[in-house]
Amino acid sequence: MKSTFYYGNFTQDGLHGQNHGWIIGKFMEAGPRSTDDLEIKYWEYPKGPADHDYKSSATIEVTFILKGATRAEVDGEEIVLSAGDYVIIQPGTPNSTVLEVLADAAGLTVKAPSDPGAKKVIPRD
Repeated sequence: MKSTFYYGNFTQDGLHGQNHGWIIGKFMEAGPRSTDDLEIKYWEYPKGPADHDYKSSATIEVTFILKGATRAEVDGEEIVLSAGDYVIIQPGTPNSTVLEVLADAAGLTVKAPSDPGAKKVIPRD
């Protein structure tokens, strides 16, 4: 019988799973976590410089800051995202939500639909 649900811990699955933080998406092994509908990633970063690409994506992206703070750039505007904040980024918008980690941070990023090839890295000037 096909399993209709998955029970897990997003911290454990995200930080210790094989998909670099992603816990739901098209790229997951068969089962309830494999879906074309959306992708969800749990992440944690320590305070300090970050090595994240500046990118645009063909999918909508929502990032929720659960704790800490990051310096972000979205469509050329620099913003600080702190615990409790979220940002919704429309497809095709240049962005990096983690240019720098201002205080130890954790968050969730949701993208829809699930398309592992949707992200395109944009070279920084």
